[in-house]
Amino acid sequence: MLTRPVARVELVPPAALVAGRPSSHYFRSSLTSVVPIVASLSICFAIGYIGVLGALLAAFALVGICFAAATRSRFVQRCLDRQTANRARARRDSSRQRALGRAGAARQQQYSELRDLVDGIECSDPLEAQRFELQELLDYFVQLSVGHQRCLESLRISGVVEPSATTPISEKPRAKDRHGIMARRSRHREQCTARIERIADEIESADELIRLVAQRVVCANLDPLIDREIDRRLAELDEVDAALSQLFVSSRE
Repeated sequence: MLTRPVARVELVPPAALVAGRPSSHYFRSSLTSVVPIVASLSICFAIGYIGVLGALLAAFALVGICFAAATRSRFVQRCLDRQTANRARARRDSSRQRALGRAGAARQQQYSELRDLVDGIECSDPLEAQRFELQELLDYFVQLSVGHQRCLESLRISGVVEPSATTPISEKPRAKDRHGIMARRSRHREQCTARIERIADEIESADELIRLVAQRVVCANLDPLIDREIDRRLAELDEVDAALSQLFVSSRE
């Protein structure tokens, strides 16, 4: 069963949360938006007419007016929310990439493919992406990949352990301790091998689940188009035929 990662980042703010945000939130966000560009241009034009001091005062006043107007605009608020979500997405992806640094190129390529699929699902059907918690599933995939790589390293360190090849217990007093350590190493190697198999199976299950959701979203987008377009044209054709038949009957009468 897929377990949910502890850390969760909301990439798309819920409607209730967005609606309840104060204007100060959008005021702070707008500081990093395109509004300072307008202020900079205004400063350049004002310097040539009223001098440096007057230009600074006019620029500050213009910036305040622009910020006040921007934070009350629904369009600007949506843009700022989208910008915040994109920044959170970039930070999350960067953290995943760093975690997969030791997992190998093949695992990183697999993650890139799954990330692109999740991005496509979120663009086509955001509700479906939230329902199946695909971003959290990508986090789970990264955690499994890191754990899988650590188990492989542990298996490499263990090497080949053969307890039967150790020194007999009766020859030296310390042979018993060495024999016990070798037996522990052998058991740990067997447990690590079984764990690697389970983790690898879980990784592939997460991979298949993301691809299945992507297939469902693509097919779901096509179904309404097929049902609507053909039925509408058939209904129009029936109406034309009925009108022609009625016209023919009226002309004969």
